Amino acid sequence: MSTGRFSGLVDFLRDAFTANLGLKALSLAFALGLFAYLQGQEDEQQRTVAVGLSLFRPSEESPRELMTQLPATIHVTLRGPARVIDRLIQSGMQPLTIDLRSGERESISFEERMFSLPPEARITLIDPPSLELEWEDVITRQIPVQASITGQPAEGYVVKGGPEVEPKHITARGPVSVVEVLQFARLAAFDVSGLSEGAHKRRLSIDAAPTRVRFLGPAAATVTVTVARRVSERVFAERPVEVIGPAAAMASPRLVSVTVIGPPEVVQALKPEQVVPRADLGKIDLKEQRHGSVVSPITVELGGAEAKVQPPSVTVKW
Repeated sequence: MSTGRFSGLVDFLRDAFTANLGLKALSLAFALGLFAYLQGQEDEQQRTVAVGLSLFRPSEESPRELMTQLPATIHVTLRGPARVIDRLIQSGMQPLTIDLRSGERESISFEERMFSLPPEARITLIDPPSLELEWEDVITRQIPVQASITGQPAEGYVVKGGPEVEPKHITARGPVSVVEVLQFARLAAFDVSGLSEGAHKRRLSIDAAPTRVRFLGPAAATVTVTVARRVSERVFAERPVEVIGPAAAMASPRLVSVTVIGPPEVVQALKPEQVVPRADLGKIDLKEQRHGSVVSPITVELGGAEAKVQPPSVTVKW
C-alpha cells in the first residue's frame, strides 16, 4: 500500500472517532438507555401471591360480635422486574393488620398503599378487593342445665324420677341469633350401671358451649340420681271390708278397691283372699253406745308391699 493511501486511511479513522464527539456521546447514551429499557421489559414478570390478614377483634366483653367468617389470606397480583418479584416472594409479604376492635366497621377495602412493596414492584390486582362485615349484638340469657342418664342399675332396681341438677341454670353469653335459640346446657351423662338403692351424687362437667357462645359460671354441676327397688302394681277390685268391732256393724260402702305396690315377685304371688281391707273400731269405746256410726279409715296389712285403698275410708254403722 502506498504511503499516501495509508495516510488517508489513518485520517479517515481519526475523523470517525474524534469528529462530532458530543453527538456521538449522545447517541451512545441513547442506545445504552434503550438497551437497558428493552432488557428490563424482557425481564419483567407477573406473579400472584397470598398475603395474610392479621385481625384485631373486639374483646370478649364487647357488646358486638363479628359474624362474618374472614379468610386467613387474600391474593395480590404483582408486576415488576423478575429479580424484585422473586426476592419479594422469597422473603414473603408482610400481613395486613386490620383493626376491628370498635365493632362498627362495615367493610374492609384493600388498596395498594396498604401493602409494603419495593419501588420497582406494583400491584395489578387484589382478590377480593373488599370484604363486607356483618355484626350482631351480644346478649346474656339464663338457660337450664340438663342431665342425662346412661346404663342400667343393679338387677331388681330402677331409677326413680329424673336426675336433680344443681345449679339448675347457667348464663349463656353470645350473639343474639345464637343465644336466643339455645335451649339448654348439657352435662356429661350420669352412668347408673350397677347402682343399688339410694340417692347417688356426682359432680359432672358441662359440655362445651356452641361456637361463639360462652357459659358464665361453674364448669360443672352436681347431679343426684335416686335408685329404688323395682316395683309393680296390681289392682284388687271389689274387696269386702272387714269390720273389727260390734258384731252387727256394717260398712258403707261394703266393697273397696285395693292397689298393691311392691316388688314384682311379691305382688304377683298375692291371692285375692290375702288382700283384706279392714275398718278397725277396736280403739273406740262402744259400751255406752248401743247404736251409732263412725267414719273409719281402711287399712290393709301386707308383708313387703304397700296398699292404696279407694275410697280410703268408710262409714261404719251399728
